[in-house]
Formats: sequence, C-alpha cells, structure tokens
Amino acid sequence: MRLAALAILCALGSLAISCAADIVPPADNPQSFASPPPGFASATPVAPNAANGEVAAVEDPLQHESGKRGGTLVLANRSDPPAGFDTLRTSSIALHHVAGALFGPGNLVMRCRENMYLVCPYLATSWLANPGFTEWTFTIRDDVYWHDGTLFSAEDAKFWFDLVFYEATVGDKVRAPAYFKGELGDLESVEVIEHSRLRLTFAERNPFFPDILANPRFKIAHPRHLMQPRIEQGEVSISPIDVGLVGLGPFKLEKYDRGSVVSVRRFDQYWEKNADGESLPYLDGIDYVVMPDPFAMDVAFRSGRLDGGARGQGHYLTTQRKAGYLRDLGEDVVFSEMDGGNFRLAFNVLRPGPWQDPKVRRAIALWIDKRAALPTALRGFGWTSPDLGPPTLPVPTHFINWPKFDAGTLEEKRAEAERLLKEAGYAEGFSLGHLCRALNPVPCEFLEAQLSDLGIDLQLQLVDEGAWNRARTSLDYDTQQGRLTPSPIPEGTESVYGRYSENPDAYGKHEDPHVDELYRLLRNALTFEQRVKLWRDIETYLFVEQTYVIPIAESVNVAPYRSYVKGLVIPTEDGHTNTDFSTVWLDKT
Repeated sequence: MRLAALAILCALGSLAISCAADIVPPADNPQSFASPPPGFASATPVAPNAANGEVAAVEDPLQHESGKRGGTLVLANRSDPPAGFDTLRTSSIALHHVAGALFGPGNLVMRCRENMYLVCPYLATSWLANPGFTEWTFTIRDDVYWHDGTLFSAEDAKFWFDLVFYEATVGDKVRAPAYFKGELGDLESVEVIEHSRLRLTFAERNPFFPDILANPRFKIAHPRHLMQPRIEQGEVSISPIDVGLVGLGPFKLEKYDRGSVVSVRRFDQYWEKNADGESLPYLDGIDYVVMPDPFAMDVAFRSGRLDGGARGQGHYLTTQRKAGYLRDLGEDVVFSEMDGGNFRLAFNVLRPGPWQDPKVRRAIALWIDKRAALPTALRGFGWTSPDLGPPTLPVPTHFINWPKFDAGTLEEKRAEAERLLKEAGYAEGFSLGHLCRALNPVPCEFLEAQLSDLGIDLQLQLVDEGAWNRARTSLDYDTQQGRLTPSPIPEGTESVYGRYSENPDAYGKHEDPHVDELYRLLRNALTFEQRVKLWRDIETYLFVEQTYVIPIAESVNVAPYRSYVKGLVIPTEDGHTNTDFSTVWLDKT
C-alpha cells in the first residue's frame, strides 16, 4: 500500500479544518489547484519520501505546451463495459477506462493529475472537517452540468451518497448499496445544507475521508433527475445505461455498439479550463474499440488503426510484445508504465474445505515460489520480496511491508509448508477450486503448476469477463486471483480486505470481526508512526496469522501509445486513475 503525502500532513495532529481544505484554492478560482493539462499553472506537487514520511518535490509529468484542438483519439478497450456501466457495481477497468471520459476522473474530489498522492477539488470546491473528524462538509460547484444540460447540485451529490450507503427499497424490491461502501466509513447521515453544501456525519473518526473518496473507481454516474423517479416506481436495479449514460465528464456519449465501439464526443458545457481560461477537453472525441483479444490489439496498433492500447490485465504488454512494438515502430511508439497492484491468491473461508484451516492457507503461502511468477505470471514486468519496488517508478513505500514477510530460503519455506500441511491432516494434498479470468489464464496456470508439487490439485474455473464480474463477488468459488491496486493509503483498503457481508468485492471472503477492529484502530490513529504500525499489524494478521490473502508479486503495467498522443497523464500506480483524457491532444503534423 502507498501513503498519500497529504495524508501524512493530516496525520500529524487533530486539526479543526482538514488539511485537504487548507490547500484547496478560494472558491472564486477553484480550478487553479487542479493538475494542469498543457498550459496550466500549478502548485509544486509533492510526494512522500520513501524513507521517513517527509514530502519531497517531484517533477510535473505534464509538458507545459499549448494543446492543439480537434481530432478523435482511438483506444482499444478490453471488453464491453460491464454492469450496465454502473460504477457502484464493479471496479472493472473495462468500465473505468471508458468511464473517466463519460463521468469524470473523480467525484467530489479526485486524485491530482500532477501527483496522484494528493487530493484535488473536482465537483466540490472545498471541504472542512470538525475537530473530531466525524463530520465533513463539502461546498459543491455551481457550474457543472449533466450531459442533458441539467445543472448538477448538492441534492444530486446526496442522491449518489444515498445510493452508495443505503439500500433502496420499493415494496419487496431492494437495491443493494455500493460494493465499496465499507471503505468510506460508517455513515450516520448525509444532508444538504445552505449555500450548496453537503454534510456527511460518521459514527466514528474518519480523518482520511477525502483521500479515500478520491479513489477514481467511485465515479458519480447516476443523474438524480433521471434515476430517482424510476427507482421510486420500482425500477430499483436501474443502471446508467438505462438512462442513456448521461454523465458529468468531459465527453458525452455519441453511440455504443455492443461488441464493437463506445464513441464519446466533446461536451461543450464541461466546466474545467486551462490556465488561459480555455475550455477542456482538447479532443473532439474518443472511440473505444472493444478488443477482447490482446494480440488483435497489437496488430491493430502496429498497423495504424489505434492511437493507444487498452488498460487491463491480459492487454498490458509482455516483454516479448513490447519488443515487437519497438522493432516495428521505433520512435513512433511510447510506453506508459504504472505499478499495477498485487498478484495474489485469495481464499473463500466461508466455503467448506481444507482451506478453512489457517495452517493449510499458510502452507500454500510458504510453498509458492514468488520470484518464479515474474517472467511468467507478470509477463516479465514486476518485482517481489526482498525488493521494495522498481527503480523506474517513484512509488512511495511507507506501507509496503508484505515483501518483508517470509524472507527465508525457498527450501526452508517449503519444508515448513510440508510440515504444516501434514499437521493439518492433508499430507496427501487435496483438490482446490480457483476462479480464473479466461482473458489471462497464465497466472492461473502458474499457480496450478506451483501447487501441484505440494499435492494440491488446483482446478481452474475459467470464466469470461461478464461471469468474472459476477463471480468474484459471490461465494461460489474456493479461491480467486487477479490484480488490483485498491488505495494509495491503508485506510482505503477495507473494501478489498474487510468482511464479506460489508465488502462483497473483497479478495478473501471472511467474516472476521477482528479485521473490523484493526481498521477501526487505524482510522483512529493520530500519528504517522501509529498508522505504519497498525498497517503492519493488519498485514501480519491478513497475510500471515490468518492468510486470508497470499501476496505473491507486484506487477508493472505497460501500455503503448502513439508518440503523437500528447498531454497524457500517466499515474505512478493504478491504471484506473486519470482516464478522463481531457488534457490529451494529438500532434500529427
């Protein structure tokens, strides 16, 4: 996990006003703090110092050139966006690669473009916390429009938070809350107050709420004026596609041909402007070509039919595929590199089987040769223990503790694994089901080969993307894997490590109340040192003592773009970040 620089500053003391609110600009010029596209003025970005939690200046990744207007960017997309384009139902990159353009890069706040470890204003101009950090008040912008011309309001924001936190019940029909609601805290109330403000009150301290809320997966894609009447009439499962994908982002929907293309075009009423007062976005539009086959994407890119590749596992490049791009295109191609999250094996301990025994789970964790995953499961791009990260990516390492676990030799670890499995009564092994994405079976095959020598028959259950997005939140499978960077700060990880009943998108499926207590202590920590210690306690409990999840290796995701694509904002980690493309322009002349 990573630490946001802003979160460090906030953790240094109990302040009556949040640090995020301290650094946002006055309401009459809110956009000046947002990270600049070409031509923007900006504050000096800061990022955590990997050694001691201090902040240090980092280079602004954007070139300060005047962006050229016009043109349509053509990008591959891994598949059709799932779940009716509903950002409350899935974190799939197949949706969020497209959703940034349609719905915007954030919600009330966003990860700063110039430095994703800072929080910037988006639909809110500023925010304040009470001294106990149980109450947060956001001032909503007054110049944001839905794509049908309706003005966005504080009431719209309240409607979205109500959908996130609460069930919507009409008769015997129930709409479930958002899959990530547990990550945001225990909300007691949300209310609209005077002067276009929204107040959220929590049952306990929530000092890092803006940092958690800035997760780019938490996009507002739910127009109240279109959805609320239909929910009240009983259509509780209504999704954004059912109302025409009317969003708040820099681009509006032109057409969606399932299995073919999602076409979006510039929204002339979009509110963001550059430092010269010029409207964004620069592009006329974006075409997302649905390409489930990564090799078809490679052919299309290298033959000139794509300007950029898809984001997502299976479509990120391998070392061999990258070499092919360089051989054929030379200086005409550039590559984005992002820390891509953790390759892991996660257990469903709510399903009967030998894996309910923590000794069995621990044995599997000790047996896997993590370094062997790099050339195969991670396509040659990645790192694992004892390293703390790739030298080419300035990823803060304050909360990367798990590589320090199990630092002995492979022979020593495997001997202990065999002992534990025998002690648990499974010396002869057993069969273990494994949910696996058909678009990228190589990591699953790696685990299958690894565990076979321990006597465990890993039964791969390959599913397509639609089934994956449904299955990974179910209790129908013994184990699952995949990669996802949940949050740059530890307080934002509860939705992927917490109890299943509160966090159905969690990796491991458990109902362990001690995990709740550990996160409660973390949210109440007042100093940076306390937070580091508590996060270490959480990791030790999750990954060693209980082994609900086995971290194996950290991936580096590589995506290709044509060299004439300018103004790209590539995050240090998490490919869900900066997918609005409002700062992008094409330099084909």
